[in-house]
Amino acid sequence: MEETNFKVVQGDTFTIKVMYKNSNGTAVDLTDYTVKMDVRDKPGGKILCGSATEENGGVNIDGPNGEIDIEFSSSQTKKFTIPTAAYQILLINNDDGKKTTLTQGYFKVSAAVVK
Repeated sequence: MEETNFKVVQGDTFTIKVMYKNSNGTAVDLTDYTVKMDVRDKPGGKILCGSATEENGGVNIDGPNGEIDIEFSSSQTKKFTIPTAAYQILLINNDDGKKTTLTQGYFKVSAAVVK
């Protein structure tokens, strides 16, 4: 698992693309996986804006290519805490329920200048 940090301005739409690869650098097929991303005020703290999932339209998975697109709307990022918010991207194997953290880290959150 690697830690990755991002910058975001409150109120901006935030989109990331993540690829899941094995140790050989080959994409892992995510066809039988679910992906969930939470953004919290601190690790283990209060969820700030709900979770990004396939069910709520915040996650799109290209299973065979191991690609995950995640998006938080502007109304969601308005709820991110300044100066930081913690996140985790969790992979859940639908066959055996095994959970794996793909990445986690922090958003450096800036207040919007233009409203």
